[in-house]
Amino acid sequence: MTKEETLKALLATDLTDAQWKKSSFSGSTGQDCLEATRVDGLGWVLRHSILNNQMIPLTDSEYAAFCAGVKAGEPGLVP
Repeated sequence: MTKEETLKALLATDLTDAQWKKSSFSGSTGQDCLEATRVDGLGWVLRHSILNNQMIPLTDSEYAAFCAGVKAGEPGLVP
């Protein structure tokens, strides 16, 4: 499967029963939340807790690279 096919498959996945995870640093209001869920065999899907019908698909390697950049404090990824 090409990367484009994988990303399209992620967006086509029925996520009705997905277990969305948000950071414990998001606060208690539910207004500042980036949520993520893993789709086995395909990758990750990100969404905002308010605009939760707009999703961003990421392969496992893309998600891992982004998380590594945040953990490393790369400029432009962290405030």
